[in-house]
Amino acid sequence: MTEVVIAALSGLPTWLRVILLSAIPITEYQLSIPLGIHEYHLATGLVFCLAACGATLIFFPVYFGLELLHALVERYLPWLLRPLDAVIDRAKNKLKDRYAKYGALALFLFLVIPFPLTGVWTASFAAVALKIPFKQAAAGILFGMLVGASVVTLLSLAGGAVL
Repeated sequence: MTEVVIAALSGLPTWLRVILLSAIPITEYQLSIPLGIHEYHLATGLVFCLAACGATLIFFPVYFGLELLHALVERYLPWLLRPLDAVIDRAKNKLKDRYAKYGALALFLFLVIPFPLTGVWTASFAAVALKIPFKQAAAGILFGMLVGASVVTLLSLAGGAVL
């Protein structure tokens, strides 16, 4: 799947590829940083900044867009509201016991460890599901993303290969 995404972006400038790959949920900065450094041969600092910009851009539409999506479904597709609410409630119940009491700290720690599905998209969904206030969610997610991107950058430089 990632190969298809990378191939689809191949006609774009390398700096834009890094930003877009950082904004896509299946790649995020965990893949865009090693690619930017080792495949696109961009300067490490530039790759870090581009990846951080791409990942940061996603937080705002996801955090604020889920409420809008819910309102649109409620207004125009009310028959979908019950299944949508069931999925959201299931996610809330699953996350609430383990992470709700830690709030922004949980989001920060979630992003610091660069594993698959531990990116800005997932953390933003969790922030909405747990109803973490915007300022706390933004702080936890953005600082966690910066530390996580730093870890990925250091591992990329130390390992010398695409992760």
